Amino acid sequence: MRRRTFLATAATAVALPLAGCGHPYDGSLSMRELTSDSAIAERYAGETEGLPPERTALIDAAIVGEKPTREGRYPPYERDRPIEHEGAYYRITHEVVDSRTETRYTVDIDYDPDTTPSSVIAYEDLPDADETALGELIPPMEDYPDNDGFDVGRTHRYDDVSESVLASAPAYEGISHDGSTYRVRVADNGEVTIETYEYSAEQVAESAADLGAQLREQYLFALSGLSEAEREIVAEAIDGSYFPDGGEVPDAFRSLADRFRDRAGIDTTEHGGTWLARYEGTVYWTDLQYPPEVDSQ
Repeated sequence: MRRRTFLATAATAVALPLAGCGHPYDGSLSMRELTSDSAIAERYAGETEGLPPERTALIDAAIVGEKPTREGRYPPYERDRPIEHEGAYYRITHEVVDSRTETRYTVDIDYDPDTTPSSVIAYEDLPDADETALGELIPPMEDYPDNDGFDVGRTHRYDDVSESVLASAPAYEGISHDGSTYRVRVADNGEVTIETYEYSAEQVAESAADLGAQLREQYLFALSGLSEAEREIVAEAIDGSYFPDGGEVPDAFRSLADRFRDRAGIDTTEHGGTWLARYEGTVYWTDLQYPPEVDSQ
């Protein structure tokens, strides 16, 4: 496979959650050893395990060059990290190729109304448009919620609202089904914008070792020349996670954090981020939350 240019940038990334929970407001440091370039790539790459089948199909189609499209209010797949596919790594991107507006409706059901609705239609007499809108709300599930007023609801888009007897100038307030009568309300929920997203894939690395080497070349820096106090903090971070103790942040932690601020990180925000650091010959995946400007009280 032909290698493509690796386009990872810190500016568009989102910081990862930090390990530990001891004193999060005073900052923290966590360092995990990485033994190879492949290990770097595996730590960095996006997860695909557990994705719904429709998203997996979208990714597969993009990788083989089909440029699949999907509609929705939000992108169905949107992640910055490249993903692994048959040994190679790909960045999945999308662009908006069309846009339209449509009206969404809120469908609410009251399974135990205090009074019988004044106008009722049998469920089997509903037009197909309304049966689709009700989805699985009727009949109710065995453990349906029993609230005051409406019990459950869902949003729905009518292909042609004029075919509805519940949404377009509604003629009925209730639905009868198997000897029970339910109160129904279908309300105009306003217009929403629906985008059409076209997906594509770009190969950024031929293998895990290739991707890891790119990351190492772009981000790895040597964490060296530390004071004894800074070294003690790093030792604690390697064993687990370091958190300042007692609400007063040591100067050594502040100076150590400044060493990372001056380096390009894989993921960075104003609060901290993720870096690749070599310390005493070993490469570490480093999560840092910056200490505050002022000590906590």
